Order: sequence, then structure tokens, then C-alpha cells
Amino acid sequence: MYTMGLNYVTMFLTGFIIVVSFVMAYFLAFTDLMLEDLSGNKRTAFIFVLLAYGLYRCYRLYLMIKKKQ
Repeated sequence: MYTMGLNYVTMFLTGFIIVVSFVMAYFLAFTDLMLEDLSGNKRTAFIFVLLAYGLYRCYRLYLMIKKKQ
């Protein structure tokens, strides 16, 4: 009973983290957000890390949904 409810919470939080990581990567790539603190190669690397993390979480969410079915 509790496992089913926790599964939905986990899936919701995973989806939220995916959206946050992609939105943050978008704003870092296309706006001047945090330009003073993060610039050059560090900024580009951080964008790629956020995108890679978002893709990894998408894959984990896919596996979780597939296992549930």
C-alpha cells in the first residue's frame, strides 16, 4: 500500500527535477543568468552537466515506468 504511494511521489519528484535541470540549462545557455559568476568554459561545462543529468533522470524515470507496467 505505501510502496505504491511512494512510487508516485518518487516519479513526481523525478519529473520535477528533470524539468528544473532542463530549464536551468536553457536559461544558462540563452540568457545572462549568473554571467558574472559563471562564464567561459565553466559555464559551458555546467550546461552540459545539467543536460546530461536531465537525460540520465529521464532514462531512470523511463525504467521506473517500464518496471511498473
